[in-house]
Amino acid sequence: MEGKDSVLERIHRSGVIGIFRVDQPENCLRAMEALMEGGLDVFEVTTTTPRATDLITEARRKYGRRALVGIGTVLDGQTAEKGIEAGAQFVVSPSLHKDVLDACKDHGVVSCPGTFSATEVVQAWRWGADLIKVFPVSQVGPGYISAMLGPLPWVRLVPTGGVDAENAGSYIRAGAYALGVGGALVSKKAISEGRYGSLTEAARAILQEVKGARGEEGLVV
Repeated sequence: MEGKDSVLERIHRSGVIGIFRVDQPENCLRAMEALMEGGLDVFEVTTTTPRATDLITEARRKYGRRALVGIGTVLDGQTAEKGIEAGAQFVVSPSLHKDVLDACKDHGVVSCPGTFSATEVVQAWRWGADLIKVFPVSQVGPGYISAMLGPLPWVRLVPTGGVDAENAGSYIRAGAYALGVGGALVSKKAISEGRYGSLTEAARAILQEVKGARGEEGLVV
């Protein structure tokens, strides 16, 4: 199993975590493949997706080191344990729960709890969070990220909620470690209609914005 440092580095290198929150899980692996064709290789499967842990196990078995797969919308330590047992390489929450962070630490798995205020960000850091999600960031915008990093420059912030190709570059320039992107990237409608090509193009577009904001040369292929 990849160590935490390797997982963190891969998440940062990608710059984007594709969030799967879908109603019908049957086509999730095909959707992951479409996103991988666009250059994205970090995926979060939320617990609100039916058969989430089975999907994580299947994806880990199928893709091996080609992709990172985590579990999202984790609200308690028991759910974190189940996700990790299924093969999740990182654990994401919309909110802050010490038992989830403790489970991640016990298993050496990357944690990404949800926060919104400076108090919550500091508490998450004190409890040992590896990444810190800022959610829903759409309510405050990129300036909030740069303001938060002013007094707390060492935290790795992951803005999530309303992030898309139009604003991704602004969040990266504000100092985001990576971005959590759901509907703008993993479209339920496109998946249900079998329009996987649109997922590939969406992945390519947002990754290009991330690379551009970081001053990296070359196109995403």
